[in-house]
Amino acid sequence: MFYSDLKARIRGLVDDTDGTYTSDAFLSPLVNQIYEESANKLLAADGAFERKSVELINVPAQTTDLSQYQAASKPLELMFQPSILEYKQNGLATVSYRQAEFVDKVSDVTLGQIITDWEWRSGVVYFTPSVLAMDIRVTGEFIFAPLADESDVVRITNNFGVVLAYGVAALIGVVRGNQGWIQAYSKKADDSFDDVAQFLSRQNQKKIRRVGRLHTGRRWRRSINPR
Repeated sequence: MFYSDLKARIRGLVDDTDGTYTSDAFLSPLVNQIYEESANKLLAADGAFERKSVELINVPAQTTDLSQYQAASKPLELMFQPSILEYKQNGLATVSYRQAEFVDKVSDVTLGQIITDWEWRSGVVYFTPSVLAMDIRVTGEFIFAPLADESDVVRITNNFGVVLAYGVAALIGVVRGNQGWIQAYSKKADDSFDDVAQFLSRQNQKKIRRVGRLHTGRRWRRSINPR
């Protein structure tokens, strides 16, 4: 669902199709509040997020962490859980990437020509330094960027727009003191969220069975992650 479609649905629910009071400026913080809260609930329920790989070109020699690339507006800003770190000498072909070992604590090493291992500590990726400039490819889970432009797409799953529409409508009820909207739309948002969360849980179970490993997730609400 595009952000423009989501706004139209919300305005319909709160009887303001022409956007008299539900202007873009009014809706934006409410929409992204519910978007972020929903993502956090799915995280607690071991839900699916955006898994992707980000390539960092020409990371300077002797660099020991990726904090500068995890800062605001940088390529890794929205990463919340890395899983793989690969490296190659800057300028070599993509097939030259090699995987560094994930460890509890990065080794104390003399500068070499490779990255031997890496760790995830206090929300920052640390790794053994190299005397060479490196291209580094990080694969992991990323939270979804805030919705801002008309063409932005709700990324959680194709049918998640209904959850956001009801959730934002309920929040507008809070802002405007409309108890009817609060009660009706909060229940619909919760029910819709449960449906999506259970669907994502089943999808994750299929993936787990395919790779043949045991996994135990955490529960969020009733029977969302029945494993």
